[in-house]
Amino acid sequence: MSTTMQPAAVFDPAIHLAYKQPESRVTMAELGLEDVGISPIAVTAPFQLFTLEGVTELRRNILSDEVVDKFTVSSYLSAFQGREFTKNVAPFVHAAWTSPEVIAAVSEAAGIELVPVMECELGHTNYQLGDLGKAGVKLSPLTPAPLETPSVTVSDLAKYQALSDAEDGNGADNVVVWHYDSYPFVCVLMLSDVSQMIGGETALQCGDGSTRKARGPGVGSCVVMQGRHVKHAALRAYNSGERITMVTSFRAKDPLVRDASVLTTIHPITKRNRINYQWTLYRMKLLAERFTAMATKLEDQKAAFGGDLDDADGKGGSEVVNVAETQKWLEEQVEYLTMTGTQLMP
Repeated sequence: MSTTMQPAAVFDPAIHLAYKQPESRVTMAELGLEDVGISPIAVTAPFQLFTLEGVTELRRNILSDEVVDKFTVSSYLSAFQGREFTKNVAPFVHAAWTSPEVIAAVSEAAGIELVPVMECELGHTNYQLGDLGKAGVKLSPLTPAPLETPSVTVSDLAKYQALSDAEDGNGADNVVVWHYDSYPFVCVLMLSDVSQMIGGETALQCGDGSTRKARGPGVGSCVVMQGRHVKHAALRAYNSGERITMVTSFRAKDPLVRDASVLTTIHPITKRNRINYQWTLYRMKLLAERFTAMATKLEDQKAAFGGDLDDADGKGGSEVVNVAETQKWLEEQVEYLTMTGTQLMP
């Protein structure tokens, strides 16, 4: 549907958000991954984040002719994706995912304070293409609706349920194949009415190689997952029409927390100059924050020992710098800086 003539709303958390805490969470320990990652939380149960009004406005942005025509790509991970839309093209998407209220909700769900990774990763959208392909995406209504008339019999539904129950993530029809995300955490928001859908879960790979399924969200709901450290796949959905999900990536706000971000899955679907600039900028700023934090820590330790008056041992004051620990930390920063360079698109 062309949204050119539709009046757009300005993001208002009082109107567009309906956050409810997740009722449960799967921990990394439960997946046999207790020594991996930056938070004890692997994935949350689905929880409400946006109202129907909020979903409608997000859809208004990502179903616009300009986004569908100019900001969509395909890759080995997914057949049709919308991403990199700039603030002027998708203002509601940008305002929503950078709002303090949404960031606080995602952080609470993840068990760690988070911030969006980069502007170009705000609102990455996966579209499930129907028979009409790209043209059919443009015909999608702004407000999501369920399948108008179920076109299958009771026996068909039973068959679909059996097929869904048998899915373990290793089939050829996954919506998104097995992979690790490029960034520490993702928030996956459902923008379609999937009330009649069967299947469509996220498969999680446990430490012992077994598979565990995580239930998918309903319209306006989302899941938060530590996707950089949990291998996962999006399973096939049955009895579903439209299926549009929006994914925004996050990292830890604390600059001293390990950041294992890479661009492995990003290179094939992102424009070179945009990703090189945003990637380098965020990494340089994070490193600057890290060194400032460590310098402040050293100053505080020196002050705690009595400042310049502390020279009881005749060695120029108490030992503020633990040489072995400092060398290890500096080596980690060199590794981080090297990774920043090797991930750039030539």
